[in-house]
Amino acid sequence: MKNEQKISDLINNYKNGYSLEQSFYKSKEIYDREISNIFHKNWILAGHISQIPTVGDYFLFEFDKESIIVTRNKNDEIKAHINVCRHRGSHICIEKKGSVKAFTCPYHAWSYDLDGELMAARLMSDDFNKSENGLHSVNVELVGGLIFISLAKKPLSLANMREDLADIFELYGFDHMKLAKQKTYPIAANWKLALENYQECYHCTPSHKEYAKIHALALPPSKFIQHKKRYMDEANGTVRVEPSDCYFDLADIDQEGYQYDRHPLLKNMKSGSLEGKPVSRLLGKLTEYEGGSSEFMVGPVTFFLVYDDYMVGYRFLPTSVNNCICDVFWFVNDEAIENKDYDLDKLTWLWDVTTQADEEIIVNNSKGVDSNFYKPGKLSEMETFQQHFLNWYQDVLRTG
Repeated sequence: MKNEQKISDLINNYKNGYSLEQSFYKSKEIYDREISNIFHKNWILAGHISQIPTVGDYFLFEFDKESIIVTRNKNDEIKAHINVCRHRGSHICIEKKGSVKAFTCPYHAWSYDLDGELMAARLMSDDFNKSENGLHSVNVELVGGLIFISLAKKPLSLANMREDLADIFELYGFDHMKLAKQKTYPIAANWKLALENYQECYHCTPSHKEYAKIHALALPPSKFIQHKKRYMDEANGTVRVEPSDCYFDLADIDQEGYQYDRHPLLKNMKSGSLEGKPVSRLLGKLTEYEGGSSEFMVGPVTFFLVYDDYMVGYRFLPTSVNNCICDVFWFVNDEAIENKDYDLDKLTWLWDVTTQADEEIIVNNSKGVDSNFYKPGKLSEMETFQQHFLNWYQDVLRTG
């Protein structure tokens, strides 16, 4: 009850328009509630179907104490199971990825089929029922080729997002992308510091000079508004420019939060790359470069930036109170051929250098938050998206 009261007091004392108190980033009790109320309830990007192209292929999706097997079954369906043997709890898959005919626990050799059903358990009593000892299943939803999982017993609905953004998914060819590269960046900081950093571009001009040379979003608000108005007025209607703001505290009840928006690049910039040059084949139904990029977000920790010729995805996951990882995914047209249609170094350059810079920024931020002299600071007019997150975050913690 003491910890419950402490968390309640912190929430009630939060001052709107400011960053969070230190305890939100350091408390194990708060962290445990975040795992339960956020990471066990919301949809999270696990990966892409191109990572498991054939029956029996699998990869592990892991955060905090959880390990989830994502696989393709004999019916060509994507399935997910908790990587915990139903005998005495050992991890079953030890390698991070592979291809198998069945999942066999290395401890006592219990064996499960690709659907998670127990096939064999040696020397068990006559009253043992294999049908009651299958792997714990995990909810799976596909958005194009993107694989999302939810650990909730009753997951939030993605119906609103699917209906609203159907035109976006079709235009960009979400069913016709493949994963070109994935890279994991460990960050010695609480996951919220990494997430909050991604949510604002107040730091983009001083901290990300490569990004700021390409994206109008790095401009001060007054200049950005002018830039965007001009872009929307000149848009030819191929790519939707009207936003869908249904994220965090703006999401409908029982629906997963999501967001879409379209922003202009700076003059003569075509893609998120060195000097804004094209780096791959155009996505989906696009026939020319439109001079912009689209934001797409689903759930609280998965974000995408869709250029006309590739899509980059960001996923933030906690590994402990004081550590997290940022996974970056680069997607291209599934007909694009490496070293012919795209060069991997050129494709990944911008968001690799940007994420490396962010890692340093976030770690330095964490060191300052650790100080006895840290106090919450006032947010700027370029940090409104972060405020929506903080509003939602407070409400989520209250339901503990």
